[in-house]
Amino acid sequence: MHNNYIRNAYLVLFCVLALNICLWSATRHVRSKWGGVPPAPSGQTAASMTLSDKQFAYRTGALTLQNIGDTGGRYTALKHYDYDKLKSWFYVLLKLDDVSNHVPMTAAYYYGAIPEGEEQLQIIIDYLAHVGKNTDGDKWRWLAHAIYLARYKLEDIEQALELSYILAKMDPIGDYLPVWAKQMPGFILKAIGDKEAARIIMERVLVTDPNLTVIEQNFLKSYLIEQLDVPEEEIGGSLMTVPQ
Repeated sequence: MHNNYIRNAYLVLFCVLALNICLWSATRHVRSKWGGVPPAPSGQTAASMTLSDKQFAYRTGALTLQNIGDTGGRYTALKHYDYDKLKSWFYVLLKLDDVSNHVPMTAAYYYGAIPEGEEQLQIIIDYLAHVGKNTDGDKWRWLAHAIYLARYKLEDIEQALELSYILAKMDPIGDYLPVWAKQMPGFILKAIGDKEAARIIMERVLVTDPNLTVIEQNFLKSYLIEQLDVPEEEIGGSLMTVPQ
């Protein structure tokens, strides 16, 4: 009786072990599959899901956008993401909070890192340019990043030039537009070989901006002389000396 009990127990254990081996063999190559970028909710829907707390809805959505993708050691290349759906996420979250830099930073430095795909990069450029045209605070920095993407990654210098003129004319509220941003059209004009137009931009900044430091004035004069071949006597004489 006792021996039969032991024999039956071993038989059950063997059957369970064999079943586990069969199950493992049949499913060991099965992996969960990422369903892609989920559809973005409307701003009203996102807010209603957080009891009309727009900040909570924004932060939840921003974290969702930041963590979209595969898990468990698997990954999908950015070029296979649906950037049209990402675009919807960007603008929905912008309606919930147009002050935070969380989503623009995610768009610029993560989704904007895609190495290829003209249409996909254009979505990022358009979004950053839209955010960057906001004159409140330092939003102009996202417009500058859109110019960088257009010029160096999309290699669309005409678009970069168009955006650079918008940047150079901005007068941000509560922030100061640095001299390099005002000079941006000049840099791009020089890159396409239009030195005369670049000279006009640089000289205008030099003459009309009363807030230029001595270092910035010297840089402008040096750029005019060395990069644009302007005679030194035509731009107001010698370089200034930085006070000690």
